[in-house]
Amino acid sequence: MANKKLTLFSSLVLSSSLVLAACGDDEQVTQPVTDSPETTETSPDSSPGGGTTDEFDDGELYGFKELSIDVDYPDQDDAYDISYEEERGAVEAEYENKYTGDNLTGDDAYDQMQEALGNLELSAGMNSDEAITQVTEAFGMEEGFSSIEVDVTYADGTEEEYKQSGSN
Repeated sequence: MANKKLTLFSSLVLSSSLVLAACGDDEQVTQPVTDSPETTETSPDSSPGGGTTDEFDDGELYGFKELSIDVDYPDQDDAYDISYEEERGAVEAEYENKYTGDNLTGDDAYDQMQEALGNLELSAGMNSDEAITQVTEAFGMEEGFSSIEVDVTYADGTEEEYKQSGSN
């Protein structure tokens, strides 16, 4: 009887381990994250699991730790849904553009948004109009949106929310 319990317990532990190992984080960026769009080959200073290189602390690469962008157009709700997050040297990225059919996560999302992120010069205390203009220009978004919301957590922990309704 004890042998059956041990066998059952061992099987349960092994199957649980396999299930947990198979569950990954699709949004995790595994390539080295730098401030310039270059090759995605692993460099000697990249962290083992990808993410930021050792020379950057959270938020120092682009000036913010988190960025979330939601844009609605009159003919398309959630036309753009973009998020970028740095935490403890790891980066998560999601990029969705319903007009082009892009629905990307992880490395693919980061590759899509890397140049735009590098072009942003957002800072705490910036007015909404200026922040939204920077975001729409950097990501090549068309005017005419019905609403846009940009949430940013800066490197120093300051959180800002920029909103605007309607553009021409």
